Amino acid sequence: MQLMAKEELLQNMELGLIPDQEIRERIRIELEKRLRWGYKETHEEQLSQLLDLVHSLKGMKMATEMENLDLKLYEAPMEFLKIQHGSNMKQSAGYYTDESTTLDEAEIAMLDLYMERAQIKDGQSVLDLGCGLGAVALYGANKFKKCQFTGVTSSVEQKDYIQGKCKELKLTNVKVLLADITTYETEERFDRIFAVELIEHMKNYQLLLKKISEWMKDDGLLFVEHVCHKTLAYHYEPVDAEDWYTNYVFPAGTLTLSSASMLLYFQDDVAVVNQWTLSGKHYSRSHEEWLKNMDKNIVEFKEIMRSITKTEEEANRLLNFWRIFCMCGAELFGYKNGEEWMLTHLLFKKK
Repeated sequence: MQLMAKEELLQNMELGLIPDQEIRERIRIELEKRLRWGYKETHEEQLSQLLDLVHSLKGMKMATEMENLDLKLYEAPMEFLKIQHGSNMKQSAGYYTDESTTLDEAEIAMLDLYMERAQIKDGQSVLDLGCGLGAVALYGANKFKKCQFTGVTSSVEQKDYIQGKCKELKLTNVKVLLADITTYETEERFDRIFAVELIEHMKNYQLLLKKISEWMKDDGLLFVEHVCHKTLAYHYEPVDAEDWYTNYVFPAGTLTLSSASMLLYFQDDVAVVNQWTLSGKHYSRSHEEWLKNMDKNIVEFKEIMRSITKTEEEANRLLNFWRIFCMCGAELFGYKNGEEWMLTHLLFKKK
């Protein structure tokens, strides 16, 4: 494998000049570096590292650097996302019960798992924070007709999509609010609140959970899903000057990767009821399925990219960005058979 400076490597990857196998090998090299950086020789040092981060987060704003988030991820063309994802447009991990599970089946299996673990019952009021394309709210509202779902998103395109799906599915028990979670306020109180892959872009979990607790009824429950490492917690920043991987998708300062146990240190206003971990293999396979969908529809994808860019080169760069994004996720969550980076689910009650 040829040695290249970071800038040259990124340029060649986005021009499609580096084979997928080599890209994946380079990703695994960066993941190995991250583990060498993060794992300490003693448990005392390991715990000290975690608690240093916990204490520092409690002194930060709720979220920082959000304006630097790459809009390629959150404002991608809807035509693109419809082909890349499954029928429920779930932009996070599916749940694969066996090797024959399809992407559509995995999306539904994970959504059912959310509903079960959040203890959703007909007649409840449900808030979905950072609702994305509405996978949780739309699925839940269709399954629990007497529930009222409220989704919160900061994306106009996501809001428009969800409202369109509500008309298509004849759902009258979903409403969507356009708001920034960090400044959103409401007098309404909810039976259940979902926060699926929300905390990754937050810093001060204490402030976030305090805010969410104020929206919970006294007997309400909060269900959280977040990506994590089984032991390590860290701001998503480069390990060294040649680390091209860490900020390829998420610019420095926009992401914090928690350990599986980290939210247990933020129970001032909520108390944990239960916790589960899921192998990273589920998310790895979702990324692989998204990549397959892209490659099966590569001609259509290229046309979509051409429609939103000015030149053929820009279109190819954007296409390759999305392919590499999928490879990055597949390798991260698949590393060591899914036993390093993974998912955790937590259920909290109000204190």
